[in-house]
Amino acid sequence: MITVDQQNLVFEPLDESAWRLCDTNIDEHDAARLVAYVERVDGGYEAIWLGLGMRPSWYASRDDVLRTAQGLRRPDATTTRSIPDPISLVTPV
Repeated sequence: MITVDQQNLVFEPLDESAWRLCDTNIDEHDAARLVAYVERVDGGYEAIWLGLGMRPSWYASRDDVLRTAQGLRRPDATTTRSIPDPISLVTPV
């Protein structure tokens, strides 16, 4: 779960050009702590969001990644997930 407070979101380095974006409000042994993998690519940053139903996306800065992460947990934020179509209960003929 992503918190609205930016100070709870931290970049944990994986190497010189890759990070994990983590929510420090969640226990370090809980997989939900991991929000995204972020990598420096093509003059910007690619974020691979985990558990949010979002496709990988490109950002000009790491601050832009943080702002997006904050916005994802706003109560009025929309999701890319959809409600499945109901299954018809018609008996086959």
